[in-house]
Amino acid sequence: MSTPKQVIEMAKKSGAKMVDVKFVDTFGTWQHFTIPIAELAEDSFSDGLGFDGSSIRGWKSIEASDMLAMPDPASAFIDPFMAEPTLSLTCTIAETGTKEAYIRDPRGIAQRGEKYLQSTGIADTAVFGPEAEFFIFDDVRFDSKSNGTFYSIDGEEAIWNSGRDEMPNLGYKIRHKEGYFPVGPADTQQDIRTEMCLVMEKLGITVERQHHEVATAGQAEIDFRFDTLVKTADNMMLYKYIIKNVAKKHGKTATFMPKPLFGDNGSGMHTHQSLWKKNKPLFAGNEYAGLSNLALHYIGGILKHAKALCALCSPTTNSYKRCQSLSVLHGAADGRPGRCAEQDRPGRTDRQEHVRIAARRNRQGATDLRQSARGAGPFRKGPRVPVEGRRVHGRLSGNVDQPQTQGSRRHPAASAPL
Repeated sequence: MSTPKQVIEMAKKSGAKMVDVKFVDTFGTWQHFTIPIAELAEDSFSDGLGFDGSSIRGWKSIEASDMLAMPDPASAFIDPFMAEPTLSLTCTIAETGTKEAYIRDPRGIAQRGEKYLQSTGIADTAVFGPEAEFFIFDDVRFDSKSNGTFYSIDGEEAIWNSGRDEMPNLGYKIRHKEGYFPVGPADTQQDIRTEMCLVMEKLGITVERQHHEVATAGQAEIDFRFDTLVKTADNMMLYKYIIKNVAKKHGKTATFMPKPLFGDNGSGMHTHQSLWKKNKPLFAGNEYAGLSNLALHYIGGILKHAKALCALCSPTTNSYKRCQSLSVLHGAADGRPGRCAEQDRPGRTDRQEHVRIAARRNRQGATDLRQSARGAGPFRKGPRVPVEGRRVHGRLSGNVDQPQTQGSRRHPAASAPL
């Protein structure tokens, strides 16, 4: 859909009775409110839809709580999870009266980031391709009260259920770190992942592949096609929405929590990044590891802003239980496959549009930022780093002064009993 008129016509043809208005809060949660279809008109897209923003975390105080949700007609789809036909619209948030973009709205920040990048003349497009990992569990219980606390996670294929009386227990349990990626009957979630993929395709997300991930108890990954900054961020919110609701439909629960299991792999979100100008990729070149000078500065910018990015990409203590060393940087800068606590992705093509930080020898390609799955930061910071970044030179070693975070073994918080 590209115009308000086309959206309204599509809603009528689909028999939509309601309109679900969605937006992202500062913490990355998709929020929504719903109006009858009769309340939606063509001028709603330019005038906005009013709501009270005082209860959205970190936004407005109650005396200045009036806000506007500005629907994007290109985001329209019929929500497959509603009992009644419902049109879904993703919105950017604006101030009432002036209609200026709200400064704490992540979608608005991303839009301004795209405009800023274009204004620099460095590139006209920032392209992002996330690879998000997640778990699909059968049971999750937790409590914290005055006399005790606990959490308990369970999954049909989990190795700790090898001795459970399942009348009968067929023994197809995936051992720790052996989930990548045996066929069924060990892989019990092939069909549910396929259903997730088909819903994504139906709603306009181009899926590239799906598979079981390394950990036991139902770790998974579904990859979708890269796109521009705002479009990819919109797709990621829809992606998570689909995964969680399809899982719930089957009596399961999906989580993007970085490290839900002790002693097995956590979930990350590798984010491939590249800059383009006039449909030409700018990260391929003749500098170190087949990168361009711009790509080396881009990497330097990510390292320069690493601590700030951690506040957005990895905001919880659980985030730092996942990546346990800087080996990904050591290996990548040495032209060898970089490794984190999780598996790196082998090169799939040899084309210029696939330059990554974790570069291989004789490869050309995109940069790759690794983070825990809650990350939204690189979608915001990316356009800044070519301008503010320092050029990365040669091999990174343990003697180089590298940014230290809680994910580094040399940082005291890495071994703290959180």
